[in-house]
Amino acid sequence: MKIFVLLLVGLGVALYFPNSRAWVLENAAPVVNPILRTATQSEMDKIVTAMQQHARENFGRYPDTKSFQAWLEGKYSGGGSRDSWGNTYELEDMRREQKMRIRSWGPDGLRDTGDDMFTEFRREGR
Repeated sequence: MKIFVLLLVGLGVALYFPNSRAWVLENAAPVVNPILRTATQSEMDKIVTAMQQHARENFGRYPDTKSFQAWLEGKYSGGGSRDSWGNTYELEDMRREQKMRIRSWGPDGLRDTGDDMFTEFRREGR
């Protein structure tokens, strides 16, 4: 119960003093990161669903890697185009395999490290 109260106070401080967000997340990482990973995975799954809907409505065309960020910003205002750690999502188009991959760079925000997360899906249509 004490840790829960401390987390609430820490999150309140992070919201009130934006510069403290990094410190709070760093110290609460063992508890907070699993929750943030679950939220990020859920967001990526929703993005996949939205991209598949977009393709059905646009003759099999998906947002491309260049327009992906703009598409996300238009679709998800208010920070929905970023993962739980504030990093932008990245789209990889794997045409040979007829797949696409949405990637989050995870808690450390660095590419190609062990905490990266991704969701792959098969391209429908073209």
